[in-house]
Amino acid sequence: MSVSDVPRLAVLDIDGTMTDSIAVHHAAFLATMESFAFPNLDSNWDGYPHHTDTAIFVEAWRRAGWLGPSEAQQRTFFERLEQRFKEESATRAIREIPGAGAFVAALRADGWRVVFATGGLRGTARIKLRMAGIAFDEARLVTASEHVTREELVTAAIDAALAGQDAAAAHIVAVGDGLWDMLTAETLGLHFLGVASGTKVARLTERGARVLPDFTDLEKTLALMADPG
Repeated sequence: MSVSDVPRLAVLDIDGTMTDSIAVHHAAFLATMESFAFPNLDSNWDGYPHHTDTAIFVEAWRRAGWLGPSEAQQRTFFERLEQRFKEESATRAIREIPGAGAFVAALRADGWRVVFATGGLRGTARIKLRMAGIAFDEARLVTASEHVTREELVTAAIDAALAGQDAAAAHIVAVGDGLWDMLTAETLGLHFLGVASGTKVARLTERGARVLPDFTDLEKTLALMADPG
């Protein structure tokens, strides 16, 4: 059976992959975490077990030796982070990674199912995609507002897009800029395509990933989606 005969699904990360929003997000996230006055807060987020906003918040709470967080405290975290992100993004424009919007449109035109899976919160993800001019379906936007780990996020995204169909019978490609994205794809048995720059390129290629700098070569990008290796 050829790829064209099976459901094709693109699972797209947002920060650094679809939108140039990492610096804005990091500034908002650090300010929000500091607002909770965690003792000895470790701001090396890569050292936390799970790389999502919610998972880091919960882990920092655990490391502080506090009970919780409760649902109310978690909602407060969500509200503070979204508000701080709005403030940060009001002064620093968020743009698409070159060609990202056209890439998403081309995938849909070619029959791909497109779903966004982000370690950020729903409110901030909406802002990023809208500011970058990238169209999204609310039902196919899966975030850390609903799920804690990357594996949970991507699994839920696949379920949302395939609507009960067997994931094992689908051609699924995760697209991301970070090692966390690649490791999650490996864990779940998915194809992976890197879209990254700087030091991230070496981290991904060392593990065998194909990596593009952006989406401007649309023909090449779509060819790699069909056969990511």
